[in-house]
Amino acid sequence: MSQAAQRKYRDEVEEFLSRLELRARRLIALADDLEKHADKSDITGYRPFREEVDNFKALSLVIKERMNKLESHPKKEELEHHFHKLQLLMLRIVIKTSVKFFFVMSAKENLPLGAREMFQSELRTLYEAERMISDPRYVSELDDSAKDDLDIAKSILEEIIEKAPALLDFNSKKKKRTR
Repeated sequence: MSQAAQRKYRDEVEEFLSRLELRARRLIALADDLEKHADKSDITGYRPFREEVDNFKALSLVIKERMNKLESHPKKEELEHHFHKLQLLMLRIVIKTSVKFFFVMSAKENLPLGAREMFQSELRTLYEAERMISDPRYVSELDDSAKDDLDIAKSILEEIIEKAPALLDFNSKKKKRTR
């Protein structure tokens, strides 16, 4: 690949990393807000945080793809290191915020319709986080409390899913009308 192409990909990675930093700052702010209002929080209050996590993950995929195109660029290692620091930050925020939010939700008597589906999606996110924790790039950067917190979050979430109402499915029991 030409030097011009490599430079283009490096510039894109640098630009996307600066955007990822902004997303990380938003995640921190949203997580802080959720923590401050945890006792008054509900599912709708969690949604902006959840959406920002999804945006962060989507941008991360784009960055990974661009970084893979940087063959032997002198800044590749530095860019990868910065990327992994941001991934680690996101991972810590998601685990910490999940534990606190799920703990509050587990104490609620009644959850809204559709809560089960939302929390099932959250469970998938926690399993993704568990895979990341076992990645050698992150293992040395996370202490045992992160793994413990993740296990606690999964346990609380599974309990919530058991009691959470599902969306109504009007197609599941179609009855034939007889005339």
